[in-house]
Amino acid sequence: MKLRLLRGEREEMSELQRVLEGAPQYAERITGAPPGAADAQSTYSVLPEGKGYEDKFVYGIYAGDEMVGCADVIRGWPRPDTAHIGLLLIAEHHQRRGHGRTAYREIEREARAWGVKRMRIGVVRTNEDVLPFWKKLGFASTGEVKPYRYGPVVSEVLILEKGI
Repeated sequence: MKLRLLRGEREEMSELQRVLEGAPQYAERITGAPPGAADAQSTYSVLPEGKGYEDKFVYGIYAGDEMVGCADVIRGWPRPDTAHIGLLLIAEHHQRRGHGRTAYREIEREARAWGVKRMRIGVVRTNEDVLPFWKKLGFASTGEVKPYRYGPVVSEVLILEKGI
């Protein structure tokens, strides 16, 4: 398994879109709809307020030559000493093989090289079955809960953090 920084080239976008379409259960839980045709583009373009693209990193997660997952990480958000994982997703037919855990470790290694001291992730309650995964990696609830709304999905986001 390897993690590769994506540059948004046409072939990468096609592979990324295939991965996102390969996780329809995630899309349904988060958006209330199947994966959309522009999901790969959205992965590149969505930024938190106050951050620029120089701090956004989109990675492909590869098993051999095949992209089996993706990750979106924001450096220095919401605090300078923190990296926020906006997405860590493995296509459903590649899940439960250790790819997510291995990819997270690589992301954490990258974040340490940036000088950050904390990792952060938000988990939408409609997708809370992923909480055991994050807790096994050492993440804990901050107690912070934010409202979430996407199309018909009305929920909350639970914020988790981990020191690195």
